[in-house]
Amino acid sequence: MTFSDLGINDNIIQALEENKISIPTDIQKQAIPHILRHDKDLVAVAQTGTGKTAAFCLPILQTIDSKLPKIQALVLVPTRELGQQVAREFFLFSKHLSRVFAEAVYGGAPIDDQIQKLKRATHVVVATPGRLIDLLDRDALSLQDLKYLVLDEADEMMNMGFKSEIDQILKSCKKDITKMLFTATMPNDVKQLIRDYLCPDFVEISINAEEFVNQKIEHQYLIYKQGEKLDYLKAFLSERTDQRGILFCRTKTAAKRLAKQLAGFEVLADALHGNLNQESRDKVMRGFKKNRINLLVATDIAARGIDVKELDYIIHYNLPEKSEQYTHRSGRTARAGKSGVSVCFVKTENLDEIKTLENELNIQFSVLAVEPKSDSGSNATVTIYMNMGFAQSFTKNNIPEFIVEEAGLNPGDIKNVVVEDSRSYFDVPEKYEQQIFINLKGYKLFHRNLKLTLDGENSKRNIY
Repeated sequence: MTFSDLGINDNIIQALEENKISIPTDIQKQAIPHILRHDKDLVAVAQTGTGKTAAFCLPILQTIDSKLPKIQALVLVPTRELGQQVAREFFLFSKHLSRVFAEAVYGGAPIDDQIQKLKRATHVVVATPGRLIDLLDRDALSLQDLKYLVLDEADEMMNMGFKSEIDQILKSCKKDITKMLFTATMPNDVKQLIRDYLCPDFVEISINAEEFVNQKIEHQYLIYKQGEKLDYLKAFLSERTDQRGILFCRTKTAAKRLAKQLAGFEVLADALHGNLNQESRDKVMRGFKKNRINLLVATDIAARGIDVKELDYIIHYNLPEKSEQYTHRSGRTARAGKSGVSVCFVKTENLDEIKTLENELNIQFSVLAVEPKSDSGSNATVTIYMNMGFAQSFTKNNIPEFIVEEAGLNPGDIKNVVVEDSRSYFDVPEKYEQQIFINLKGYKLFHRNLKLTLDGENSKRNIY
């Protein structure tokens, strides 16, 4: 079956072919004809990476009236990254259409800039719920000409606490619009959303619904010993230096710390967490997408909506609290027909959690044997000197706290701390030398650049 068989016109097919898309996926085969008929609401249960964005994007583009410079389609998404991705697909696939414009609006960006862009002819708006309500409150856009409303990754939006915003938006829309809900899982709050707002005769599409997780994903668990988790991680990564993946931590503090602990390691890593501003977040994502970073260390919230092609593996450094989280995390690998690996780090006493995932998601795990490198001969220490001391408010007590926070060491690794007026020094195991130098490179305090050296004599003369 071709896109032409589904009813997609030649102009859109030309754009698809230019993006090397020629064969529709299962969800596209089922969803596109229903949406083109524009007569019933739609519920589609499908994993990320199945082509669901194009499943609603293509038929919406085909039915947009480009001569009417009004918002005719609204797509709600949980995160700015997903919003940017969806808006980009509207842009790519409308290349050969007559002036059809899509705009993404989301929090974390200046709202005044978005208001100015919406004053131009806009046919499709892709929005996060909170920012859309802000714009509606300011009368910056109108939904009076809306024909389509799409809830993309509805389960994620509900999980992130957007229920009240979604209720408010849906209640403000006209009753005769076509509503579409796309979700990877079907928790109770999503079922209630369907009952409350979709027409009773909605069409439901399920792509491999009985296989909650993509069948091209290999599920593994790695048993680590207490106190050696990082060593097991490094052993796992050492065998995959030419691969890329995402590692999930439970908290932003853990993500930040782990990325620092991997500084100087053979696999380049960086962290994505809620404390990053938008500029820093964009910098991390650019590095990851352009292969300058092999491993993205992230929290579930920070990673939502991220779309990076051809990931080889997913690491659950902390097990997810819900099986739905496992589905969303793992779904970031094995996309577009490719295979991937999803690895859970567990202690022996937590193996029952693996069994729970197997039962709830109808999947099978296999054990992954990894042997950490021996740490023998690593008792040597080095003395590191830095060009700050009492004058910069450092003390014998807070220097270890500073190194722990900024370089990712453990408090017990920092010994023999000496603080002078404009110089301090301390001993650490030699294996942490590079980690400290990399993490503290470019650090500033009181408008002064922090400098480090191993040369005690030069440090006395302030030569670093």
